[in-house]
Amino acid sequence: MKPHFTLASIFTDHMMFQAGKPSYIFGKCLKRQEIRIRINGSTFRYKTTDTTFCFELPAMPYIKEPFDFEVVCQNQKETIHNCLVGDIFIVSGQTNMKFPLKDTYETKVKENPNIRLYQVPALPYANAHLEFPDFYTNNAFWDTCNFESAMKFSAIGYFVAQILQKEQNTPIGIISCCLDDSSILSWAGIIELSQTPEMQKYLSAYLSAYGKYRNINEYSDAFNSQLPKWYHFVEEIQANIRAGMTAEKGYFTAKKNNPSVELPMGPKHYNRPAGAFETMVSTITPFSVCGVLFYQGESDCLNAAMYEDAFKTMITSWRRGFQDIGLPFVLVQVAGYSYPDMPETASAIIRESQAKCINFANNIFMTTAADLGEENYLCPREKTVLANRLASVVLEKIYHCGKNTMAPALFSYRCVEGNIIIYTEYNNLNLVSRSKRNLGFKITKDEITFENVETDHIELSGNQIIIKDVKNIKEIRYNFTNFPHLDIYSTNDLPLLPFRIKITA
Repeated sequence: MKPHFTLASIFTDHMMFQAGKPSYIFGKCLKRQEIRIRINGSTFRYKTTDTTFCFELPAMPYIKEPFDFEVVCQNQKETIHNCLVGDIFIVSGQTNMKFPLKDTYETKVKENPNIRLYQVPALPYANAHLEFPDFYTNNAFWDTCNFESAMKFSAIGYFVAQILQKEQNTPIGIISCCLDDSSILSWAGIIELSQTPEMQKYLSAYLSAYGKYRNINEYSDAFNSQLPKWYHFVEEIQANIRAGMTAEKGYFTAKKNNPSVELPMGPKHYNRPAGAFETMVSTITPFSVCGVLFYQGESDCLNAAMYEDAFKTMITSWRRGFQDIGLPFVLVQVAGYSYPDMPETASAIIRESQAKCINFANNIFMTTAADLGEENYLCPREKTVLANRLASVVLEKIYHCGKNTMAPALFSYRCVEGNIIIYTEYNNLNLVSRSKRNLGFKITKDEITFENVETDHIELSGNQIIIKDVKNIKEIRYNFTNFPHLDIYSTNDLPLLPFRIKITA
């Protein structure tokens, strides 16, 4: 017998609701049914009008004692056990955010029943788990923070949760919504992508690629034949790196052995426009959350020019989906890495675009991993430093605890009597050189050849940088490269973000 209703997959035992915001209960249903929701001593009645439902419940305060809630329709009753009300954060992005705790240097887990973890299934398209059960799973459930659940969960999500729960003494929930090798375009909604002029070129490229196939069946046949080859290629790269090869050698060795592994672009490709939004994000909207921590960009180095517009488009999509126009975002600036077969400033331009997205008035903040990478390994095992930086920004910008938690960044510059004064923002503390030699600055007079700035031509004064005795220069760069060796830090150990300045007359 067909059920009267089916709750969305995010409603399971051990779940958490967001405190202080409306709670949305949603799923599928039969038409013209009365559904009753019993929660915390109150009963709410709703009538369904379509085959899906979304009911808004009043905001709840923090609740640290576990409780059950029921959803009832005629003789059908679903009971969700062991729930809490606290602060929920989504950790999203690609491989570095997904990177599990078991693959880090951490060997112990701090079990905590006041931390709840939920992982959105990483599906590239609807029902991928049915077509390829060896590659994909659709299992989704909340769990308390214990050894088994934490070890396979996002390491950054786990560490951030531990810090926030300790500092705030409230229940903390983490929803991991990550997809390996994903593009920023896949995380934005198709409505917003279609309405953004800067995105039309990428939508047209998608339609052109998919248009090569006569119909969906022809496309699916091509995709299905390539997918096993693609996974073999990825596994070979990882095996090569584990065997001691550099990332560059591991990639090109695997590529030589697997020359034609590209997946055909179309409605099954994980990086199609709006793909991750449609098959992952939409499964949890409009579930109320406190904020989003987003670490992505490594896969967009060849499309860096569009990143700023695409990221802002993505934020608009998520705020629409979660019905929260002020939903806070904390972006992670990508880590240093060699990026084989790419221009030497490819990821530097991504970092520059990410920094341009910071907007305090619009609740968009950022921390950086630029100094935390490994030259030959895209996913460094050490995640605690980055997690601490993220948690610190959350504590300052969302909970209003602390200050100077964001890394210093270029604000502006001024030319004065042969000197260039560079002003920074976001961190009011003094700048210091770890090497005591002010390394990492380069200048060019012809916009082709860059030369290092000598130590005695650089002075740090408070949170300003003075480049002395320079004439006729066209551009200044600070560690504007794929794998930067950052040297200038604030006194609370946050790195000066890489930048470039094109000098205007």
